Amino acid sequence: MPWATVMRNVAFGLELKGVSLNERESVAEKYVARVGLKGFERKYPHELSGGMRQRVGLARALAVNAKVLLLDEPFSAVDEQTRRKFQEDLLELVANERRTFIFVTHSIEEAVYVSDRIVLLSKRPSRVSSIIEPRIIRDVEPEKIRRQPEYLDAVENIWQSLKQYLD
Repeated sequence: MPWATVMRNVAFGLELKGVSLNERESVAEKYVARVGLKGFERKYPHELSGGMRQRVGLARALAVNAKVLLLDEPFSAVDEQTRRKFQEDLLELVANERRTFIFVTHSIEEAVYVSDRIVLLSKRPSRVSSIIEPRIIRDVEPEKIRRQPEYLDAVENIWQSLKQYLD
């Protein structure tokens, strides 16, 4: 909602659910901070970067306590440095929130980095062509994940699986 502040945007779903003003503000503050937007609560969408606006949407979804969240190319409009930071933040959110995130991406590396299970689709009409579960150790510093042999093997296996659809 371009006419509303970050706080109002994050609290919007709670308002629709009939949550009291005090509770809405408390929950919204929590999730604004959790997605790294503390200090931007009173800003409007036009005052935020594209990545920050993506974070507002994520905070809004988290605030209503949805058990499953669909993230459709959430990092596609940001630069590589911001994308990597968002990926690290997403891993932390997944660990702390204990919710299911369905993450849609065209990036093989991103899929392997953030996912426990990857569903590959065929060409149109799309069908599930395979399901891959990377065996990556995630309880290490985030920058070490991409150097694990399991990560590199999963990226290469997915690439080999997808090459057949390049015709």
